[in-house]
Amino acid sequence: MGVLLTGLFIVIIAWFIRSNILPIQYLKKIDQQHILEDDYCVIDVRDYVSAHNQPFPSAENIPLSYLPRVLQERFDCTKDIVLISDDFRGVRLAAKLIRKRNNRPIYYLQNE
Repeated sequence: MGVLLTGLFIVIIAWFIRSNILPIQYLKKIDQQHILEDDYCVIDVRDYVSAHNQPFPSAENIPLSYLPRVLQERFDCTKDIVLISDDFRGVRLAAKLIRKRNNRPIYYLQNE
């Protein structure tokens, strides 16, 4: 019984690390001055209202809830990716989805 509980504990810890800590390692924060239109695919994962009220130049607005469908249907970026969001949770979730399809570096700009 003790071995089973230890194994279950190890599986839970591994799942937690894979889900919460590893996605953060491949995210890099970037300053707004470094973002040039030609160097990055800029994706704004905020909802439509936030993106409309505070637009980011040259960013394509794809709300987080629509991102899986867009990635499956029409995502073909060959450049490094910059994500724009109001919070780090949104960036982390979007990066996790994008990382499954595209192995390019992912940067984020937290819009405050």
